[in-house]
Amino acid sequence: MGWLLRTCACTGLIVVAAWHQGSASEPMPRPDGGAVANEVYANAYFALRYAIPAGFKPGLAGPAPSPGGYYVLANLVPAEALTGTILIAAQDLFFAAAPDDAMATARAMADAMARLPGMAIDRPPAPATLAGHAFGRLDFSGVGLFRSTFVTAIRCHLVSFNLTANSRAGRAALAVSLDKLVDAHAAGARREPACLKDRAGAEHLVSKVDPPARDPAFTRIPVRIVIGADGDVRDVHVIRASDEQRGVIERALGQWRFKPPTIEGHAADIETGLTIEFRAGGTVAYSGGGW
Repeated sequence: MGWLLRTCACTGLIVVAAWHQGSASEPMPRPDGGAVANEVYANAYFALRYAIPAGFKPGLAGPAPSPGGYYVLANLVPAEALTGTILIAAQDLFFAAAPDDAMATARAMADAMARLPGMAIDRPPAPATLAGHAFGRLDFSGVGLFRSTFVTAIRCHLVSFNLTANSRAGRAALAVSLDKLVDAHAAGARREPACLKDRAGAEHLVSKVDPPARDPAFTRIPVRIVIGADGDVRDVHVIRASDEQRGVIERALGQWRFKPPTIEGHAADIETGLTIEFRAGGTVAYSGGGW
């Protein structure tokens, strides 16, 4: 439940205080590669565009992704008086124990908030549809702050919009702003590979190259890979690691070859994940992803 508590904590105003391998000109999108430009937050990985509320701007940058695959994608704050915040976050479902659908996530969050002293559930978990995606919505309040969380599942991630305001009216206005959320696929963006768990294990491998061990040892390193319809690895995304670890893992896993993946009998590009751990004596261990 740590991913859930991180999300809830980050929604407070305290946040403000603190398919194929692309060419060099078009790299493979990353979950944390979104940015605000011309008053629009755009994220190619999740294929979302959000026209941010008038008067809002990017706030302090979030931390690096966590070892469990939790990302702070954007932190938006008012340019003038601090009346609210918008935190956009994502939790990778390959690397954390979490519900895998919107309403189950909203219900789990409601249960967690209801157990906290001083918190009140203002609106029980309810379904919502934004940009063609099924969201779960929860409104809650406490310690003078009014909050809404909208969460949906995209590419085996829980993507959440966490709204915080200092009044009920302010919260309602932020919630209305999400009506401007757009699915970028409608604008002709390319379709992403299918996201499937447990497809990086030995059962599906044809050959592999182990990365040479790099310190620190005994640290679990989450990695996502894109496997092409021909079985070649098209992209390696090391979510959190040292620079040395990242380099050797990218080079080694880029040489792995898998049985050509299929979906409903048809060859298809897929995206999957596994965890790597360097151990004493120069050995490497794999887990998750079907290992």
